[in-house]
Amino acid sequence: MNAEHIVGLTYADRLRMATEARHLGIRERLDSDLAALTSLMGPMTEGPEWPAGAAWLAARRDRHAVLMSDGLSDPWVERDRPETGLGLEVFIESPDSGIGSDAPLAALADTWLFPLTAEVSHTLAGYSRLCERLLNGELLSLEFNIDHIKDGRGRIGALLGVPAVPDRPLSLPGGEIRLVAITILTGAELRYLRGKGELARHELADQLKTAGVNHLSLLHRPSLV
Repeated sequence: MNAEHIVGLTYADRLRMATEARHLGIRERLDSDLAALTSLMGPMTEGPEWPAGAAWLAARRDRHAVLMSDGLSDPWVERDRPETGLGLEVFIESPDSGIGSDAPLAALADTWLFPLTAEVSHTLAGYSRLCERLLNGELLSLEFNIDHIKDGRGRIGALLGVPAVPDRPLSLPGGEIRLVAITILTGAELRYLRGKGELARHELADQLKTAGVNHLSLLHRPSLV
């Protein structure tokens, strides 16, 4: 749908159409049902402004668990702001969720995947400049202190933007958006990237690809630095 048709719609219609198109595209991309985690309380009781409100989805790709933001690409209510919100959604994919593949999708909200995805999502919602950098093809590294993740590493590091397969835009009525992977780092990798720039992040992404890890988040893998 082009911008001319969107102009004549109410905000409720614009939001509904964007949500339906996004969910359809994600279902087809993952070949999975989706579970909305919108009504579940995330790790932050107060957060930054999302285009229409913070929300998340749970899904599976084969035997991997997938958690993703669901609303960073919603249209802003203001007509002079982008129809695709911040232009992206973030997701994490892992075989190490800690629950069986036969468990209900909503149970993924109780795993370490949810607080990490929520923290990354809130960070991007609060700093739109980071979204612009990701959309320009940069890789970003972030770190958090998440009490929910008890793996002995203390602060948790993540690399954003490692290419997934397939790595192509998702089409919404207001334009295309990007699905950006969250890849958890080992403690050594996090320490290595501190203070370093884009080149070091791309070198690590290349090593993840060579090792066959790619964008996946694996809790028990050797460090690549």
